[in-house]
Amino acid sequence: MATQCHSRGVEILVDGAHALGALPISMRDIGADYYVSNAHKWLCNPKGCGFLYVRTSLQRKVRPLVVSHGYDSGFSSSYIWSGLKDYSPFLALNTVLEFWQCCGPDKIRHYITTTAREAGEALVKSWGTELLANSSMFGSMVLVALPDAVGWTWSPEHGTFTGPFDYSHAELLQDKLYHNHQIEAPVKAIQGRLYVRISAHIYNTAQDYAKLAAAVNEINTQKLSMSG
Repeated sequence: MATQCHSRGVEILVDGAHALGALPISMRDIGADYYVSNAHKWLCNPKGCGFLYVRTSLQRKVRPLVVSHGYDSGFSSSYIWSGLKDYSPFLALNTVLEFWQCCGPDKIRHYITTTAREAGEALVKSWGTELLANSSMFGSMVLVALPDAVGWTWSPEHGTFTGPFDYSHAELLQDKLYHNHQIEAPVKAIQGRLYVRISAHIYNTAQDYAKLAAAVNEINTQKLSMSG
């Protein structure tokens, strides 16, 4: 794709927000002109740290939003300090990278991917539903369809609500999982169905997803009411 774009004079910017830590990244292999990512997701650095890659030949075109004392001192220096922004997440990065090297990046990624896929399959079995896509297409996050009913009632006169579901239903169920079961899991409405998006990291085990499965099964025996 990069080759095709460049052959037509099109520059490429890649939003790799979820890539750093979850995937091995090579700017040379990707072929992008610009690449951005953050370090607080899969890399587990404190929030507020990320990176910007700009092809050397294009760096003169890019300027930071805030001009500071690094102005006109080179591309990297111009981004080093942007006013009163908390600098501690950047200082923590070396320790985070040392942790990854100690554990082994490949081992961490293998555990993350394997755990997420196995959890997705376990939820499918528990709920009698399916994945949004083939498991081989998922990495550290998996979308699993929720049971069709999930115990919904729209109003007393209409009885059980069976769909199509939208954002309001997803939000209500996500809030119930969080407040009643202490589970943080995004719920999405996709083409009229509800899906839960699970993710995995080295601190997760199968028990975490068993708790989610049980919570949804419990909710499925209840009635979630919405006015309207």
